[in-house]
Amino acid sequence: MEDTEDEYFEISAVARLTGISPHVLRVWERRYGVVQPNRSENQRRKYSQPDIQRLSLLKTLVDNGHSIGSVAELSMDQLSERVENVLASRADDGNLENHAPAGICRISVVGKLIRNAVREAADKAPALSIVGEFADLTALTESLKEGASDLLIIESETLFPEDVAAIREAIEQQTIRRAIVVYRFARDNVVKPLDIRKITALRAPVDASEIQLACIADVQLALRSGEKNRDAEAEAKDQKFERPNTGNIPERAFSDDQLIRISDISSVVKCECPQHLASLLASLSAFESYSEQCEDRSPGDAKLHAYLHETTADCRSRMEAALSKVLVEEGIEV
Repeated sequence: MEDTEDEYFEISAVARLTGISPHVLRVWERRYGVVQPNRSENQRRKYSQPDIQRLSLLKTLVDNGHSIGSVAELSMDQLSERVENVLASRADDGNLENHAPAGICRISVVGKLIRNAVREAADKAPALSIVGEFADLTALTESLKEGASDLLIIESETLFPEDVAAIREAIEQQTIRRAIVVYRFARDNVVKPLDIRKITALRAPVDASEIQLACIADVQLALRSGEKNRDAEAEAKDQKFERPNTGNIPERAFSDDQLIRISDISSVVKCECPQHLASLLASLSAFESYSEQCEDRSPGDAKLHAYLHETTADCRSRMEAALSKVLVEEGIEV
């Protein structure tokens, strides 16, 4: 079956899913031919789901000491085998979280409609293992031992604040690393504030490939966070360091909704500058928020993150001024 347009991802989405920066990704393609993405009519790269799966495996190996040149030409089966060996080795060394044996992502499933997609995803990926299927969260908490699951995949026809609260409670109670909630109807003010490091929201319907990609992201998260010792983490959290109060953070000139509208409007006019500027501003705002919330483990960390926050805010403010000028010149109102 041929891929449809909806099954392709642009380079910015691939960067978010794999953790590979667009610059590094272009270098890998040019020098090593790691993937060969299709091109849109305007010559933008279009990556398929198999491309993303391959890139995720390569990123895992590179993060664990392999040079990209030594693994770039391996087949998917060879890459998967090496990743499993890496995960197993790190688990034996105690470098992964205690509840993640041999690099297997253990999945608990809540709901009936999503089960087949999760089963199919697990069949295709040896690193994914289903530990239980339950009718609701109550059945999960009553049947599953604490620490027995790494990832919760739950379906919900509607998603309200009380549903999110129940999912968070289940995650805490079961010491589950992360949850993926598949929903059909929800307000933006419920979905947008979700911390994707804890809860990822996917709008139904979803297929096995989408589930598999989300699970791969969880495995990547485990690898990155697994290097930290739990006792060291607890000790660091007990220490609080104040950040310098610079007082130089300008207010945002454009909200997220306005940036989305600008992207939509500019897509129908000849000049794409508003669209590109809106995309840059969205990224700057996201990093500004990240640097503001990033954990401080020492006075040096606090000072660094304060500097990053202030510098990013200054860049964002300058780009907002540029976007405002372009909107005036193009006669675009938001």
